[in-house]
Amino acid sequence: MSAADDILVLLAAGSARRMQSVVDDKITALLAGKPVFIHSLQSFLSTGLISRVVITYRDEAQLARLQTQLAGHLPDTIVNFVPGGESRQDSVLAALNTCEGHTGLVHIHDGARPLVSPEAIRKVREKAKETGAAILAGRAADTVKIAKINSTSVETSPDRGLVWTAETPQVFRTAIVLKAYRKVAELQRKVTDDSSAVEFVGQDVSLVENPAVNLKLTRPADFVLAEAILKTR
Repeated sequence: MSAADDILVLLAAGSARRMQSVVDDKITALLAGKPVFIHSLQSFLSTGLISRVVITYRDEAQLARLQTQLAGHLPDTIVNFVPGGESRQDSVLAALNTCEGHTGLVHIHDGARPLVSPEAIRKVREKAKETGAAILAGRAADTVKIAKINSTSVETSPDRGLVWTAETPQVFRTAIVLKAYRKVAELQRKVTDDSSAVEFVGQDVSLVENPAVNLKLTRPADFVLAEAILKTR
């Protein structure tokens, strides 16, 4: 597998409901003078690992914005656009279906995570190359509570030292993650991240600690925080 044989799946089809109409589209909104998704895209391309980018999109209007904003950012990289589905899970599978036959690694990344660093990308990729599946993650800083089913009462408090929060990118051998997503779709299982699908088919997933901030833009205040962090880099 050559160094520049990886595929990046960049997820941009989310609805941004929690942005409370502050921004129409958090993926194409400007952050520190650049569209949000361009920040993470540039981090991936700067690693020299990516030969092809697959971008999921929400609708034709968003697709037109993405294409306009991408102009000049992908001079030597193949890019494909794929319509997203009703859920993140559906969008990932649609993107992965275009990667059939790829024998290398695929990086799956949320377009709304603009702070990911090239160093973190390389680190999780190296682990995935070794084990077949690895995700960027952070150690839990707060005590975690598990609620009783259909209740807000505490069922248990797991050892915080064992708790990690999943981030992206999540990197896999393409055949492994494609098989996993097709299986959970066949069985109509719901998963909220890519590693959950891979775990479901029995593949071990390695955790790679990310000591840096890698927040996902979810609420209006996240834009303010992300811009402040970018100014310190």
